[in-house]
Amino acid sequence: MRPVPLALFFALTAAPLCRGDNAPDAALLAAEKARGVLTGDTGVRWSVDVVGKGAEGTKTAHFDATSQNGKIFAEVLEPEEAKGRRYIAEADGSMWFWKPGLSRPVSVSKRQRLSGDAAIGDIASTSFVEGYKVESAEPGEVNGEAATIYTMKANSLGDTYKQIKYWVTKKGSLGKKAEFYATSGTLLRSATMQYDNQAGGGPFLSRMTIVDSSRTITLTFGDVEIGKFPADLFDRNKMGGNVQRARTKGNR
Repeated sequence: MRPVPLALFFALTAAPLCRGDNAPDAALLAAEKARGVLTGDTGVRWSVDVVGKGAEGTKTAHFDATSQNGKIFAEVLEPEEAKGRRYIAEADGSMWFWKPGLSRPVSVSKRQRLSGDAAIGDIASTSFVEGYKVESAEPGEVNGEAATIYTMKANSLGDTYKQIKYWVTKKGSLGKKAEFYATSGTLLRSATMQYDNQAGGGPFLSRMTIVDSSRTITLTFGDVEIGKFPADLFDRNKMGGNVQRARTKGNR
């Protein structure tokens, strides 16, 4: 079985979105907070259940994910054959993977992030980071709700997607939908988000559904814990350490 969870947890990245003049957009920042993008040294940990449906049938996985200071760490708990695999995403967009038996973590390339399971997780980490600037903000709607549709362009060729469109509701400033485009203008994949969890005094991400031409991946987020987590958790040079990093299955 391929590692379905590879980078799926990157829905939690913590770099702020800005307009083209670098002034923070209040609605976008509020939307990021609801997605788990918290400021300062405050982080968020949650459990993630994954269901993937495509030509190869249905696959499931469960992992524990933590986001803080623009970095994300995750450890796979299920399926058994993938248990113990660890992943880190860094604020500059780089990704790292480690599994038992590897002497050191390996880098996930941009090419890998555009295809296969890695692409699913790369969505949020490349869609809501400083590498993109807001080109326009137009009125629209998403699922019958009034929304602002932000069009964001990549600042450099190194960014995974050339253009992203992001629907943020006018009421509550929640990011409900995103579309991801190639340099050619082709729509590569889309994502929709739900906010049925409560944390930090407001709605919090509970589900993300990602669709591309061949499959649908649904991530369900639970057991939300907001706090400050050890810096070592996000150190790729310590990914193979013996410190407890994920909550055990019994604590799900």
